[in-house]
Amino acid sequence: MTSKHIFLILCVFFAANAFSQKPATPLPVESYGDAKVSTVLRLDEHVRLYCNISELPPVIGQNIPVCINGLKPAADAKDNLKLLMFLNDLLLSKNNKPETILLKDIHRGEQFCLIANIEVDGQNLCDLLVENNLAQKVIEVTQSEKKDSLPAMNQSGFTASKSSKVYHRSTCAHTKRMDAAKAVTFSSRENAEKTGRRPCKICKP
Repeated sequence: MTSKHIFLILCVFFAANAFSQKPATPLPVESYGDAKVSTVLRLDEHVRLYCNISELPPVIGQNIPVCINGLKPAADAKDNLKLLMFLNDLLLSKNNKPETILLKDIHRGEQFCLIANIEVDGQNLCDLLVENNLAQKVIEVTQSEKKDSLPAMNQSGFTASKSSKVYHRSTCAHTKRMDAAKAVTFSSRENAEKTGRRPCKICKP
């Protein structure tokens, strides 16, 4: 039995429990790998992408809602309008659609929704939204990671995410929200810019 078949069985099980009067037994958090999006059909007011994923069975892969992992949209849907307009232009424009949209590290969310790190033509979508001041990124760090990883991030003057083309000061708000496991540090601006990165417009390193 392949991992995709297991994924299908678990999703059907989850959907059945979601409509049951009895509370569902929590399942362990597990990643179901990566998948390529065939088509983005639409966006909703809660910033969920409704996608077709041809490599998955139709019961899962057709018109399935996907949440952007780590993204914290506004509670009021009206406040998400600017964000949704940006995503609409990026993902649904007839004249400039991205070549590749990849769901990475897929997890199951509530109400038969997938949660994934989304890459658009190789760029992390959540990082892109944060860089454009359209949303906040929420990073959950365990206590051991806070003790071991964060001091290492702050030892150098400049920091960037591996998937981002922007570098920041160690004191920048973006640096503090950054996933320590995905951070790279630089001893000078020159070293950061040699990698093709540009300075952050917020902290102006």
